[in-house]
Amino acid sequence: MTKAMLKTMAAIAVVASLMISAANRIAMAQGAAPAAPAPAMEEPGTRSFTLVSIEADGAKIWLPSVIAVEQGDKVKLTLKNLVPGADNKHGFTIPAYNITEVVTRDEPKTVTFVADKAGVFQYFCQLHPAHIGGSLIVEPKK
Repeated sequence: MTKAMLKTMAAIAVVASLMISAANRIAMAQGAAPAAPAPAMEEPGTRSFTLVSIEADGAKIWLPSVIAVEQGDKVKLTLKNLVPGADNKHGFTIPAYNITEVVTRDEPKTVTFVADKAGVFQYFCQLHPAHIGGSLIVEPKK
């Protein structure tokens, strides 16, 4: 991995940390559960995350905005849509991993995959491109 990539990943991690902190304050102010930055371990090699779509100050975002795993990890994502309003469907996609889901409010979806490619991969709502997504960081296997 190049120094430029490491610097970029470090910068993303710092920004993500600040965004998660701010998003937690917004979520708690709106009565929603705060985002959990640390994954839970289910079985060896499996990383589980809950990603929640919320609306804050008119912006719809997926939280946490950055998740990190190691190459080869099995990843389990629980997707929850908590965005209020008439449009009760929001998307979640990680194009690099061919993951595309539509998540209906109050009907969580679970996605599992093996993080077999190292790098930084974007996730976002494919239905509403203006929504704010995040990054999946897959660290190379050591």
